[in-house]
Amino acid sequence: MTTKTSSSRLQKQLTPYYFLLPALLVLGVIILWPILNNLLMSLQKVRLLKGGESEWVGLANYTKLLGSGSFSSSVGSSLRFTLLSLPIALVLGLALALVFNEIKRYRPVFTAFLLVPWAIAPVVTGYMWRWLFHDSFGLVNYFLLSVGLIDANIPWLAQPGPAMGAVVVANVWRFMPYITIMLLAGLQGISTELYEAAQMDGANVVQRFWNVTLPQLRHVIGVVFLFATIWMVNDFGLIFIMTEGGPAKATQVLPITIYRIAFENLQLGRGAAAAMMLLAFLLALSVFFIRVLFRERRRGDEN
Repeated sequence: MTTKTSSSRLQKQLTPYYFLLPALLVLGVIILWPILNNLLMSLQKVRLLKGGESEWVGLANYTKLLGSGSFSSSVGSSLRFTLLSLPIALVLGLALALVFNEIKRYRPVFTAFLLVPWAIAPVVTGYMWRWLFHDSFGLVNYFLLSVGLIDANIPWLAQPGPAMGAVVVANVWRFMPYITIMLLAGLQGISTELYEAAQMDGANVVQRFWNVTLPQLRHVIGVVFLFATIWMVNDFGLIFIMTEGGPAKATQVLPITIYRIAFENLQLGRGAAAAMMLLAFLLALSVFFIRVLFRERRRGDEN
């Protein structure tokens, strides 16, 4: 009787995993197998011009990348691109979310229009902003000349500093709607009783924002920050269309470097190693943020 009871209990415990098994198999084929294949390729030197011959080189691809100035420069470009884009997009997205949260009428219409930049393909966005920042025919120069802020056309995409600024502006324009929608959903989940209690205690608008809104939004902001960071670090299409990594490699972020190593220089092993290093960095960042968010949530539940 005890054996039957224990076996039935084990069967009940395993039942949820039976339902998850098909999804886990699909994820294993689609995600885990390519990652393992890429990891094995990163430890080899693949010669495409010799029929795809491969030679086991161990960690040589990784050491060469770590000692490469071009790879280090692309890491710095990715960090600059992300650290410039993300704070601006977060601040503007939070501001828009606060405005839309106060709009009761026609809110679905406004949010639908807001999603247009996020719905446009990155390639289309890249070409659109490339023309907007065109030195001779771009609307940006035309507007600045019309209002008298500049005296001559600025070659935005032909100078290192302005080129990075241009791709940051395009990236903020593309990501801000996603951040706004996520934060707007978080704002609508905050209980009005908290605001009423704070107002009864004499808190003004700024104090309610700092003491009620931001603490209640911290988990949503953490999730948005994590996903936006992953997407921005992995961004390829927008920057490649606008600048192709130039001028003088000023906007050559890590995904563009990986593309050039693997598909232009035909060094698949070294390109796979660079991709694995990028994956390791993003996984470490994800684990860190998830641990921090869950730790704060557990503390909140205990309190």
